[in-house]
Amino acid sequence: MTDHADPVPDVLPEILLLADDPTLDAPSILANGLWIKYRMSFDWAWKVWDNTVASLRQVPMLRSDIVGRRACALRYGIFLWHVDQHLPTSLDDQVLRWFLGPGKNEVAALSVDAWDVLTVVLLYLSVHGALKTTTILRGLVYPAWLLGAYASPGQQGQCLENCLSAANNLFKHLLLREDGSSETMPPTDLLDVQCIRTRRQDVYREPHFSLLVASIPQLVALEQNEHIPEDFRNESRSIRHALCEDREFRQGAFRNLDAIREAFENYLQPHEERENRSKHIIAALRMVLCESPDGIYLHWE
Repeated sequence: MTDHADPVPDVLPEILLLADDPTLDAPSILANGLWIKYRMSFDWAWKVWDNTVASLRQVPMLRSDIVGRRACALRYGIFLWHVDQHLPTSLDDQVLRWFLGPGKNEVAALSVDAWDVLTVVLLYLSVHGALKTTTILRGLVYPAWLLGAYASPGQQGQCLENCLSAANNLFKHLLLREDGSSETMPPTDLLDVQCIRTRRQDVYREPHFSLLVASIPQLVALEQNEHIPEDFRNESRSIRHALCEDREFRQGAFRNLDAIREAFENYLQPHEERENRSKHIIAALRMVLCESPDGIYLHWE
């Protein structure tokens, strides 16, 4: 035991080496070793996360098959869960700051396969309580939708499409899916699904519900943005409709009518660029309030 704080190097090559170590206890051994060596450094968890994401970007080059990549991703998920167990607060705080800070540029450059690997890790950590659903939404999903809503011709191109695809996939897994997805992508069984459903409760309560509702006009703007490929626009529309039909969302909406008003009123202010979208925004508001186009409230159980 020592009170001396070893500085954490910017590059931790042992984290990348975990990708080639199939030993069952390799993730816990690595997490324990890093904690023992760097636990007195205030930024050790931040740098572990940063190095892990950098390693995840390399996984598609090390594993050509999707099953192998996802198995490797689960190994990193287990590793980060063990890291979380060593922290006095949580890994969640570090990850959210990373997403909203330097992580923006890091995730923007991810390939489709790298996004798939990162998605497995994020869902695993969510199932096991190391990451909050609200953190993933705030850090990845909402920013991607915002970029898509106001994207101009040629802006970011394939990178933006990759981000939108990953954001939509994460949102569906975290808030809309009610069953296990596959043997390689969490949630994989009924217990995992129940964990996901429990974690999502915070999304429908303040202060997080206001952020969710504020994203709905952004989705409408994305749906109407002709610079976004049609399949992404259609998928965003389907997500919005499914969300508004969700029982828990509707309960949250009627508990927080002020949040609904504040989220939509800014988009309904007179503004030349928004006039063409007003009718779509109003239709979205009616759907949020369980109201049909002719003004009749829909019944739901």
